[in-house]
Amino acid sequence: MQTSLVESGYSNIDNTNNPTKYVRRLDKQGATNLWQGVKAQMLSLLEVGKGDSVIDVGCGTGSDVRAIAQIVGENGRVVGVDSSTTMIQEALQRAKGLNLPTEFYVGDAENLEFPDNSFDCCRVERVLQHLHNPQQSLLEIVRVANLGARIVIVEPDYGSIKIEGADPTVTSKLIKRRCSHFRSPNIGMQLPLLYKRLELEKIAVTVTPVVNDNFEDNHEKFLLSKYVEPAVTIGLVSAQEGSKWINDLKGAADQGNYRHTISLFLVSGRKPDV
Repeated sequence: MQTSLVESGYSNIDNTNNPTKYVRRLDKQGATNLWQGVKAQMLSLLEVGKGDSVIDVGCGTGSDVRAIAQIVGENGRVVGVDSSTTMIQEALQRAKGLNLPTEFYVGDAENLEFPDNSFDCCRVERVLQHLHNPQQSLLEIVRVANLGARIVIVEPDYGSIKIEGADPTVTSKLIKRRCSHFRSPNIGMQLPLLYKRLELEKIAVTVTPVVNDNFEDNHEKFLLSKYVEPAVTIGLVSAQEGSKWINDLKGAADQGNYRHTISLFLVSGRKPDV
């Protein structure tokens, strides 16, 4: 069954017409310098040590689970949870024979099936944007976190998107439509306040602008098509307007005036230990 044009396929990978496509996409994205750097920052903030218990909510193929498992050692425990059976099967296959303290489960981020105070570190990367109720997921993460546990989350804020080089009116329409592609497009910006409301301590926030001015990059072209094609399908803009928008961006890029930005919010904090 094809997922709705209005919703990201990551919201329900197993019900897309090609679930393994998302495995390949995660691998490709995870190998980029940007996400390698973000993952390293997250790992540093988690302060993972020998013997720790760690949960990765929305673990995908389990690459971060396996990396963390090498740190916690045989007396530790690293659990990956994902809503996608495809992702969990892939994670299990990749962990097979490595003799690492990893566990993988199909599960609901808004209803984690673990006891209170189970984990020393909780990690979430680009997951809450795909949930109807990310606040509930954060409540669950805090619940399963041990007293004093580190909770580190990174999410984009789609409301921060800016694209320079084409008609601002058309650009605004396409950005608005792109935001509606995600269930919780502004969760990145909302995270610091949610941490405060849950009375987490030692909250730290890093906002990173992700900038691409290379129009000819294949991934960039693919991403821009994701702005145009759904908008044309639902009649928000005409096919001619969409084509002109892309051509105008190309012209701007030829003059060195193309720029596409979005902000990432990396937020860390600790569950109170009393």
